[in-house]
Amino acid sequence: MLFPQLPPHYVVICRFQTLLYMENGINTPYQQSHNPISAIGVNVLVVEDDLVCLSIVAAILRAWKYQVVTVKNPLDALATLQLGHNFFHLIVTDVHMPEMNGFKFQKRVQVEFHLPIVNESLHP
Repeated sequence: MLFPQLPPHYVVICRFQTLLYMENGINTPYQQSHNPISAIGVNVLVVEDDLVCLSIVAAILRAWKYQVVTVKNPLDALATLQLGHNFFHLIVTDVHMPEMNGFKFQKRVQVEFHLPIVNESLHP
């Protein structure tokens, strides 16, 4: 299985446009269990127009051993996906972006590339 099942006691928190696992109250990847999550070999494309948020999301994913490629807009993301069609396993994208919003981007990705997408946003 590409994405192992999450442990039963995980909590997902959305903050600063990121998804974090909370283990014993510390923002870290889930590592202390007898069933650790391994992200080695999982390639993630992060699409975010805000450079601070892009850096934060990428840093967290890299700390969890994901292989991360970052782009600043959906058009660059589509071009990146066309060049490396079978390279990526997951896309994390902002919802509010210029040129094409995250929902339109998601539809294009699902039709053309059939990849799972995590939409994230700082805006309510």
